[in-house]
Parts: sequence; structure tokens; C-alpha cells
Amino acid sequence: MPIPVPVIEDEEVEAPPPPPPKEIPPYGTKEWIQYVSEIDGHLPTPIPVSITGSEKYSCPPLQWYNFDVYPHKVKLTNTGFTALIGAKWRTERPYIEGGPFLEKHVFSQIHFHWGANLMEGSDHIVDNRKHPGEMHVTFFRSEYLTQEEAFQHPDGVAIFCYLITHGLEPDPRLEWVIEGFKRVQESKNYTRIGPRPMSKLIPMFFEDYFLYWGTLHTTKGKDFVCRWIIPRCVLSADEDQMKQFHKLWDPYDEPIVRNFRPLQAKEERTVFFISPHWSQYNSLLPLPKSLPETSISILSQEYATKPWMLPPQNAYMMSEQTKKDDDAKAQRTSDEKQMITDSSDK
Repeated sequence: MPIPVPVIEDEEVEAPPPPPPKEIPPYGTKEWIQYVSEIDGHLPTPIPVSITGSEKYSCPPLQWYNFDVYPHKVKLTNTGFTALIGAKWRTERPYIEGGPFLEKHVFSQIHFHWGANLMEGSDHIVDNRKHPGEMHVTFFRSEYLTQEEAFQHPDGVAIFCYLITHGLEPDPRLEWVIEGFKRVQESKNYTRIGPRPMSKLIPMFFEDYFLYWGTLHTTKGKDFVCRWIIPRCVLSADEDQMKQFHKLWDPYDEPIVRNFRPLQAKEERTVFFISPHWSQYNSLLPLPKSLPETSISILSQEYATKPWMLPPQNAYMMSEQTKKDDDAKAQRTSDEKQMITDSSDK
């Protein structure tokens, strides 16, 4: 006869206390902009943008560091989907601070979107209007070390989206990039261009831009939360410049004619209009006709205290005193060598 097994009742376990409610940052702070990522970050992109559909919000001025410093090399790659620009510096790379950012964000890469004609091509529409193209400049939070790691965090990546409008004259900012297209016609090819500092391609601004949160859906099928920034300043390419993009081939040796993403609904998400300053009759502002415009890039403390780290093309940034000190040091070295030579001759 089987021995009955006594049933041991589970001791009553108290449920863990609920986590304390998340403290919402006060409206008007940069922390509140970051908090909105938790509400809107899952929504798809790109979306329509306009002044009337946005919320005015104040932030400190954006600060651009080292964008006038010449890179060691600039590489242009035909990925088979877009034209991609990467650059390397021997020392510190360009970065941004201030504005809506709580932390330093470093420059990562640039790529382009375009269409089959001048009536399409931009990811975003502004004031219900499409434009021939769009240039995306990617930055990532410096503490994450790489863009790949930064994409794993909702505060990791910011993408600056510059509309490329149709102009009657070629845009000199784009000219040195387009010049390299003929060397990367086939997919997966790359070449060196320039090098030129990023300020020769990227329009810089203190204020007056749109910002929203949304998901980047990649060609590999992955989704990442990003901060999207749309400046009111634009690039302005003529028809011939935009046709040069069609000379790039996809992996099947067909011209890349359309690589812009389908427009998504804005839904109930917040689009910030950060620190508006200029005329608000139109959402976009043209670049000044007279180029080059005055640069607003700042030299970082690293370069300012160690000017010898600057590449030769940036020698003009060194103060006159630094030049004199370097000349004096070189002269002392030369004199010492001469004294040694004279002593050996004796």
C-alpha cells in the first residue's frame, strides 16, 4: 500500500512592492525633451514637418567643435543603397554640445537620399512639399564609443536631416563630394575625396530647427530609437548635381533612382520648434548666396591647449604667440645641433 505523500502548502509570499512612479522632468528643461523619447520613440519615421504643426521650445545654443579641422582622410562609399561619407582624424574628431543635448555627441557619418526627379527625393516633407534630396549627418553620444553601441540606447543617436532644395546654380558644398561619384559607380566601391573639413559640407547653426523622436528602420530590418533634427537652413543643388546621384549603381548594376523612405503619419507625437529666431513665413531658410559664410565652429580645449596636434592645413588657427614659440624652439634646436657639430669639428 503506497504511503501517502503529505501535501505541503506553499507559504504565502508577499508580492514585491510596486516600483515608485517615474519622476517626470519639468517642462521647459532639456531632460523633458529626453523624456518624450519614452512616449514617441517607437513611432515610425520620416514625417511631415511645419512651423504650424510644431511646439516652440527654448534650448541653449548649439555648439560645434572642430568642424574646421581638416581630417586625415575622407572616404566616399557606394553602399549599393546610398552614398556614404566617413572621415578619420589623427586626434579629436568633431562633436556637438549644447542645444537639446545633455551630453557630448561626436560626428559619425554622412549619407544621402534622393529620387527619380526634382519633385521627389527627400525623406521628410516640409510645409507639404517634397524636395529633390536630403543629407543625413549622424552623431552619437560619446560615452558609447561606437555608433553601433549607441544605437542600442534611446539617447544614443541623433540624425541631422538637411533638405536639398532645387537651385539654379550648383551648390559648392556638394561639388567636392559629387566629384568622387564617377570612381564609385559600382556597388561596394569606395574612394578618397578631399580631404576637406566637415564645415565645407555641413551647414552649422545655433538655433531655429525642428526636433522629434522616432524609430529608424534599417535596411537590415532592425529598429532603433533616434532623435531627428531638421535644420531650417538647406543645401541647394541644381538639376545636373542631382542627376549625378543616378550614376551610382545598386548591387544588381542598376542605377539607384529612389532611395528615400516612405512618409509616415505624424500621429500625436511632439515636434519641437527649437529656439525660433528668423522669419517664420516659411519653414525652410535658404543658405546665404555668398560662400563661404563665416564659420561658427569652435576649437576644442584639446586642440587649443595642444595646437601642435592640428594638421598643417589648420596652421592659421595657431595664435601668433604659439607660432613664435614654435619658431623659437626650432631655432634653439638648430643652434644646439650646430654647437654639437662645431664641437666635433674641433
